[in-house]
Amino acid sequence: MRFPALAVLIAGLAMLGACSPARTHGGEGARHPWTHPGVLRLADVADPDSLNPLLSTMDLSYDLSSLVFSYLVVADAHGTMTGDLATEVPTLANGGIARDGTTYTYHLRAGVRWHDGVPLTARDVAFSWRAIMNPRNNVLHREGYDQVVRVETPDERTVVVHLKRRYPPFVTQFFTTLQEGAKPVVPEHVLAGTPNLNDAPFNAHPVGSGPFRFVAWDRGHRIVLAANDDYFKGRPKLDRVELAILPDINTVATQLRTHEVDMPVSANAFLYDRFKAVPGLRATLTDWNSQQILMLDDARPALRHVEVRRAIARAIDYSVLIAKLSYGTALPAHDIVPPSSLGYANNPSYPYDPRAANALLERGGWRAGPDGIRANGETRLDLVMVVGPTGIGPTVAVQLQQMLRAVGIGLTIKSYPYKGIFAFDGPIVTGRFDLAVFANTLEYDPDSTSTLTCAQFAPKGENEARYCDPAVDAFERAGLATDDSRKRAAIYRAIGRRIHENVPYIPLFRQRRVSVFNDDLRGYDPGPVAAPWWNAYTWSI
Repeated sequence: MRFPALAVLIAGLAMLGACSPARTHGGEGARHPWTHPGVLRLADVADPDSLNPLLSTMDLSYDLSSLVFSYLVVADAHGTMTGDLATEVPTLANGGIARDGTTYTYHLRAGVRWHDGVPLTARDVAFSWRAIMNPRNNVLHREGYDQVVRVETPDERTVVVHLKRRYPPFVTQFFTTLQEGAKPVVPEHVLAGTPNLNDAPFNAHPVGSGPFRFVAWDRGHRIVLAANDDYFKGRPKLDRVELAILPDINTVATQLRTHEVDMPVSANAFLYDRFKAVPGLRATLTDWNSQQILMLDDARPALRHVEVRRAIARAIDYSVLIAKLSYGTALPAHDIVPPSSLGYANNPSYPYDPRAANALLERGGWRAGPDGIRANGETRLDLVMVVGPTGIGPTVAVQLQQMLRAVGIGLTIKSYPYKGIFAFDGPIVTGRFDLAVFANTLEYDPDSTSTLTCAQFAPKGENEARYCDPAVDAFERAGLATDDSRKRAAIYRAIGRRIHENVPYIPLFRQRRVSVFNDDLRGYDPGPVAAPWWNAYTWSI
């Protein structure tokens, strides 16, 4: 979601071939003269909306929070859950989950301190939960946290969480890095007594417990972090991390080519294709629980009709999107959960079949008017698509505009600023759109109660498609009523098949994480989850 139309990017990169490295100095032991030993120079085109990850809705903030903060549970490069602040992941087998599924116990590591030297205790976990659930705080994601009745802290290193009812996804959501809205533990001693966190000084000057401590934020220009000498997993190998906020991706690409930066926070497919064979740089593709999706607002007059949604799905040539826009880095999407998820439904891909799409619309009474746009009575298939200004979204939107026009569906593309399109008062949360294109990090657990059920329409919940199907609601309830993995797998496969049939929204393709970086960087091994930098303390350059 962070990069501009490819035409602009291509034009900017075409001028780079003759550039030579801007920096010719380096330290002892560095392979390249442009490498700054011990200093990792990152770049991004976005300034964070906040450095408080409880409030942010930006992927950049999730990345930075992995450097500054700690979580109870993280996921490694294979997506396997492992303890971070917690000594181990609670399970039924180790006694961390009660047999009735309503009590979870976390044991914290000894000797963890905040960057200001204050000990981190179980009370910080309880406080962080209260902060998330405080309705005065602008927290977008509360799933999992809203299932908690109370958090007990019998001693400084024990957290006992009592739930309202059995809730199998809980351990994948409570202070983890695994999905959208990834939230770390925040310090009670800094934030206690603040009526709400929305305007707290902490948001621009955070105090964490992660491998790097905050040093400075020159808004719109630069963020500087320094190694936390007392990090509980050992002092990081990097001394500093410097994030440059650059005006656009062309500038990022130029500085990557001239070695003024070591790595974009988020690369894209074209950067991968352009730099994968450039000496001094390394380009990688790794697993990522992410999809590029076409969100449909099913509450809009035209999109209430299932034949319209099915026709849209068949009017799209997914192979073109994958080959031309992702440069072959993406993969076909077959379900609304990642392939590694419990209950993955390996549905057949929607066929690219404009003839079938036209037939569906004709049978539904949608007739083409003089301008070629179809209508049924007073309802015209003249739709508005909202999209952010950067990333692959704008180019996907243009392709979709052409594909849908071929079956009599008009499409007007409306661009919003990155911070605006996903804001609480933005078009997606408030439902002021017909279609939207954006990337979506998939849930680690297949439960989709917050995104698919009738009671969770945005802004109350995260059902931005505003899709309501009593059968799906019943399946979702059943999936939360048992811890039996075989039963849950069967339930979520049934949900996956029904969603594939009724098309509340369309997974366009499954993304792989693209990284492009100075090949002097060692230890970089991102996870497939929302906050991927699980081992940043081991990186070196």
